[in-house]
Amino acid sequence: MQGVLNIKKAPPDEGFEFVLAGRSNAGKSSALNCLAKNKKLARTSKTPGRTTEINFFKVSDEIKLVDLPGYGFSKMSVDKKKNLDTLLDNYFSSRQSLCAAIIFMDIRHPLKNSDIQMMEFCHKYEVPFIPVLTKSDKLNSSAISRSIKDVEKKLNSKSVIVTSSKDDEGFDKLSKKILEFVE
Repeated sequence: MQGVLNIKKAPPDEGFEFVLAGRSNAGKSSALNCLAKNKKLARTSKTPGRTTEINFFKVSDEIKLVDLPGYGFSKMSVDKKKNLDTLLDNYFSSRQSLCAAIIFMDIRHPLKNSDIQMMEFCHKYEVPFIPVLTKSDKLNSSAISRSIKDVEKKLNSKSVIVTSSKDDEGFDKLSKKILEFVE
């Protein structure tokens, strides 16, 4: 893992990079651990907003998962937020290896304004995104179906993936989706 606060200090711009984005406490770190099949790769916490830099995780010779700071809850100073916004702009505008963004949303609270803003940010930089609903173990099957249908309708997309880090569900499907960008 390599964390950076300046894009010039990022690992070489090669291979395939997938950004992990989402509100603080949406389950990004747990999802990263499930995707990499390493429960200790990224630290998980009950306290939202722990990630404060862009963290690069090499999961194979060709693929890196790039964990962005969570948005929504963090008690970040105005200066730190401005620096982070600049860092994200620099990252999205300069990385040739960036293939897609994976936007994680708690299935109980999807499509908050901050999620929509991240999707618009992806559109601005012509970066495709994969919407992922996390924590499906917290709902029953009918509530899961309703949430999926609602998100698909609002995004006009049938590519919503549902996961549960607790049950390790949905990560095979997400891994396959990631590999579609690599092939």
